[in-house]
Amino acid sequence: MKKIIFVSIYILVIMQLVGCWNYREIDEVEIVLGFAVDSSIREENIENRLNEKMDPIVYSMTYELVGVKSKEGELESRVLSNKGDTVFEAMRKLIQKNGKKLYLAHTKILVIGEEHAKEGITEILDYTMRDAEYRPDVHILISNDTKAEKIFTSMPSEVISLKLNDALYNQDKIGNFEIATVWNIIDKLSKKGFEPSIPLVNLEESEDGKVNPNIGGMAVFKGTKMVGKLSQNETLYYLFIDNEIKNQPLSIEYYFDNELGHISLEFLKNKTKVTPIIDNNNIVMNINIKCDVAISELSNKLEILDEEEIDKLERYIEKYIEKGINNLLIRVQKEFNSDIFGFGDLIKRDRNKIWKEIEDDWDEIFATLPIITDIEVHIKKTALSSQSIETDKY
Repeated sequence: MKKIIFVSIYILVIMQLVGCWNYREIDEVEIVLGFAVDSSIREENIENRLNEKMDPIVYSMTYELVGVKSKEGELESRVLSNKGDTVFEAMRKLIQKNGKKLYLAHTKILVIGEEHAKEGITEILDYTMRDAEYRPDVHILISNDTKAEKIFTSMPSEVISLKLNDALYNQDKIGNFEIATVWNIIDKLSKKGFEPSIPLVNLEESEDGKVNPNIGGMAVFKGTKMVGKLSQNETLYYLFIDNEIKNQPLSIEYYFDNELGHISLEFLKNKTKVTPIIDNNNIVMNINIKCDVAISELSNKLEILDEEEIDKLERYIEKYIEKGINNLLIRVQKEFNSDIFGFGDLIKRDRNKIWKEIEDDWDEIFATLPIITDIEVHIKKTALSSQSIETDKY
């Protein structure tokens, strides 16, 4: 009997404790889907600030808040901004403007201004990792040639964070950027021999005069500071090296009986293997690429079912990709000297004893590192038609 009474009391006590410890009513908070970070020099006397050992930089935070617009569940967003001595202070000051606490657990997008990225992104990464509400899978973007806040104010009628998030999840169909998250960037920064790269977001004017944010290209980092950019075309070849080619398209110029035209390709499968070859302390990186492609479009007549023509086209595509990869490698080595490919980290994992001998000199070694590319292309599909569409000529 005593045991039954004890169990009954125990169950009643447990039932009282059930619930969420951090529970909040939805009308007590503002849900944040995206935010931007910019920095600028203080308007006050900089010399005085330095003498007082205070940071001459002021942080500007811009948040995209989202709510339900109608009974049909249509979403609407609004943007709030504020400045502060630190990222955290700028965020807390928004409560004074808005009257509600910002809820950050649903944040999807972090946009960092280009000028801020050049100074270093240590503070913002530290802030996002320390705040319990931020999730480490928040996507990071760098605003290209504009302040980050303008990304969220470019299309007042749109929820920009959702638009950008959808584009990021369709990355494998686009091929001009690679996804980067807070966790991914911090992981690379913690490694010797692996530098971060973050996608760029651009403001582009459409034919109707509207300005749209579009993701394309990559920002190259050396440590926590941005040192350069890759174009959208260069980024495709970066994806080859990083083994991130899936269903991306590629358009190439091709001569059809001495007439210049275009062929559109879709990658069906790709496998890239990067291997460090070390002989008597001489290091060479070997990049082996094997890919299957489909022909999606032809602009000129081509006997594509002819085996000789197929073989000729495959060799041409191989040389085309090889040239793009080699040009990218030379630029990254000579102009940026930033190992965004993770060659150093690969040597560390594959030949740790050798890595310990060279890691202090890796920057110098990487800048002149010999790289061999071996590319094999197979055309698997030709869109069923053996030729392009012919039209009557008058």
